[in-house]
Amino acid sequence: MQNRSQGAPRPPSVLILTKNEEINIEACIRTLTFSDDIVVLDSYSTDRTLELAQKFPNVRVVQRKFDTWSRHSNWALENIAFKNPWVYYSDADERVTPELRDEILRLINAPENTCDAYRLRYKNMFLGRWLRYGGVYPVWIIRLFKPDRIRYEDREVNAHPVVTGTLGDLQGHFIHYSFNKGLIPWFTKHNSYSTMEANEAVRVRQTSIWEKLEQLRSKQPGVARRALKDLSFFLPMRGAVRFVYMYFLRLGVLNGHAGLLYALMISMYEYWIELKITEREHEWKQRTEDQVRLLLTEPGPAPAPPPSDADGTPLIDVVIPTFNEAAHIAETVANARQLGPVHVLDSFSTDGTQDLARKAGAGVIEHAFESYSKQKNWGLDNLPLKGKWVFILDADERVTPELRDELIRIAQEANPATGYFVNRVVVFMGRQVRHGGLYPSWNLRFFKRGACHYEDRSVHEHMLCNGPTAYAQHLMVHIRRESISEYIAKHVRYADMESEEWVKQSRNQGGGAEPGRLFKDRLAFRQMLRRKVWPRMPFKALVRFVYMYVVRLGVLDGRAGWHLAQLMACYEFMTQLLYTDKTRAGAADERA
Repeated sequence: MQNRSQGAPRPPSVLILTKNEEINIEACIRTLTFSDDIVVLDSYSTDRTLELAQKFPNVRVVQRKFDTWSRHSNWALENIAFKNPWVYYSDADERVTPELRDEILRLINAPENTCDAYRLRYKNMFLGRWLRYGGVYPVWIIRLFKPDRIRYEDREVNAHPVVTGTLGDLQGHFIHYSFNKGLIPWFTKHNSYSTMEANEAVRVRQTSIWEKLEQLRSKQPGVARRALKDLSFFLPMRGAVRFVYMYFLRLGVLNGHAGLLYALMISMYEYWIELKITEREHEWKQRTEDQVRLLLTEPGPAPAPPPSDADGTPLIDVVIPTFNEAAHIAETVANARQLGPVHVLDSFSTDGTQDLARKAGAGVIEHAFESYSKQKNWGLDNLPLKGKWVFILDADERVTPELRDELIRIAQEANPATGYFVNRVVVFMGRQVRHGGLYPSWNLRFFKRGACHYEDRSVHEHMLCNGPTAYAQHLMVHIRRESISEYIAKHVRYADMESEEWVKQSRNQGGGAEPGRLFKDRLAFRQMLRRKVWPRMPFKALVRFVYMYVVRLGVLDGRAGWHLAQLMACYEFMTQLLYTDKTRAGAADERA
């Protein structure tokens, strides 16, 4: 500990919770060096967070595996021996201003101070602007306290502290840079937060709404505020209500363009919570499995063995690209083996996909993932394929008996086309989705070995075929078995890659093929719109929702159609945000 000069005010200890905060931690600690006791409670970061934090003389590190915010914070208060009677809590993406620093030192050292904790406000920054309106400011939170006078309520996320004693208010602010690490971490974090909020909501919704209304009149600290939060879990159309509240009622419109985007982002977050509540209260996994079973039921006797030439060489090889597909792979391999030998091209899965695939009868080769197109092209060039034909199957897809028989018949014909487009039907929320622009969904998946390869595109890649193409008559099945959280995480990754493609196109660097080389007739025109026109289209999220749900009659798919249209609108919104962020960063780099 540093020696304080005679009469110098005694500082508070500082508690910073971290997990992979190398971008923020140095700047955060620099604003806290007035403390002689800075404790970094780290959840086993894998980046340079600890290395950078320990450069400062008054920093000590404590590590603990994160479970929930309340348990993690309460553990710190109960187990860390702070050197000073007061503690200031800070997140790594926050900065204490000189004015707030001086106010803290003055108040906690004042002889007349009778408070046990203090609330303060913060300025949330987005796109270089302070979000002053929209209900984002002022938000009062407790950050300065005596550690023995405070505990956090038992809640998975957004846990609030409960103070035993007197609560005061600080006039200073800290600055919150919640987007310092970019948009992807924000999407990822709020996907996780929405899961925890949904878990809490399900618990709350099992109680009486009248009980919560009664608690609104409570004089006990924090009870009315928590009751109001709990009542929000009974509210339908959370996303729309939150947007109207933030943007219009709380004048978020005065925050300019940043205010509009932020209100939409929070609205999307609220929608994710609502959808995950629905997922937990209206279990649809079994109905999904029932629909898949119906589509895969054999219409007649057991199928014949996979076809082969006179010398025993198989006619068809099946390639399944995978990464962490343990939930699907055994069934996928068993289904695909009806066509011929199965080759699993794995990107070093960590969930046991490889062993499950081998046990199911597939050959497995691992190759480091670069992009979807490069991975598949590597497989087509390097896997031990022997058949005249190749079928590409994703792990969450299945071949129906009718399609299997059709592909075998095509492979045995004398003069078929070089490649075949195969239609697929999505099974989501226990329903076959037949509208909303998701059906028919044509993909070139069956082709003569050596005659086709994928265009150089990181996501939503299509196949180039050197020869005539045709269309298969029967379906494969696309099973959306994953949780909503997993679905959103996948779309965050896709939005990141799609926005990169848009950036390349804006700089004339795109590697994708011209749509006319990928499809024929109307499909080629649609792909041209998707790649050339769509990135320039305003209000993409709204247009996508209206197109899917109204124009393409997604309304006829019931709840599944409603939520797919909203999820795809979220995807378009995230892609546009990431594209705008990346082009802005690129322009700044060029100016530099």
